[in-house]
Amino acid sequence: MTMISSAVYRAAKQHATVAGDAYFEKYSEDYYICSIADGLGSGEMAQQSAAVMPIIIEQYSDETVERLMQRCNTALKGRRGAAIAIAKVHYATQQIEYSSIGNVQMYMVNENDKLIYPIPQAGFLSGRHQVVKTDRISYQAISRFFMHSDGITIRRPAELLKNNSSADAIIQAVIPTVDFKDDATMIAVELT
Repeated sequence: MTMISSAVYRAAKQHATVAGDAYFEKYSEDYYICSIADGLGSGEMAQQSAAVMPIIIEQYSDETVERLMQRCNTALKGRRGAAIAIAKVHYATQQIEYSSIGNVQMYMVNENDKLIYPIPQAGFLSGRHQVVKTDRISYQAISRFFMHSDGITIRRPAELLKNNSSADAIIQAVIPTVDFKDDATMIAVELT
């Protein structure tokens, strides 16, 4: 049985009261799912776009990541748009189903300290037709992954994930580097 521990951090641009990013996490018996949405721009309009993602995933979390991305895209029609990444950890198959459209990044290290970096698709979700690419990443015990919006810059992702022994430690290592020039959201996950 896969054990999951996670930590999350979110901050608004220039310490504003409204963040244009949103995140979601859900633990279930069969899977863990998490997501970050980065609404285009910042402030209220960006927040309205980003807030679509948690509502969709909460309601349809049993579906595939590809289908969830398509649902988010449809729901964003007529809004400003958002970059979205979704990771779904399937315990039975020890696979992570992952998709990202836009500027949300993911890094992962497995028990052999190999860095895995799925390349996000260019663009953003806004209701226009979008082909969704999904990666399937195998994991073993003692794997860690880290997702973040573009308000965060990671210079050495492999070192960050190898040198910090827990999800919370990863987040605590990154917080001092946040410059608040953009909304900043990150999720760190440890699989044991």
